[in-house]
Amino acid sequence: MGTAPNDAAAWSHARRIATQLGAWSVASLAVALALAVWAMGSTDGTAATLRGVAWQFALWGAIDGAIAALGERDRRRRLARGEGMDADATRAFAARLRRLLRINAAVDVGYVAVGVALVLAWRTPAGLGHGLGVILQGGFLLAFDVWHGWRGPVGRAPHSG
Repeated sequence: MGTAPNDAAAWSHARRIATQLGAWSVASLAVALALAVWAMGSTDGTAATLRGVAWQFALWGAIDGAIAALGERDRRRRLARGEGMDADATRAFAARLRRLLRINAAVDVGYVAVGVALVLAWRTPAGLGHGLGVILQGGFLLAFDVWHGWRGPVGRAPHSG
């Protein structure tokens, strides 16, 4: 029995996910640095807001980078074990990736909600910055996981026949 086209595409799609998440990580870290430098030159209340966003972008950027690296390492190890040539292992990998992305999307909704709660409850410039940072990072991840979990090759139902 052969591998459905969408299942076989899971290996390259997983690599694309890791590459894109890694690029988001680098961009987040660069934005964090730029905002931190900008905050140093700011003398009004915006400095605390900028620092809050910078901290969130640095934290999320580091975590996203680690997740991207670990995901790519897992993909390479599985391919080195020959799972890419095994139709059942490939189908299982595609299903696992799809399920993981969809679970992550649900968690991402929670991140955005936490960001909104931070903005509303922590009524300071720093709270605004941390809340906005969480909303922006969680919002990106929500869009990313929804796109890859439902629209990408592993998100669509495999063709039968």
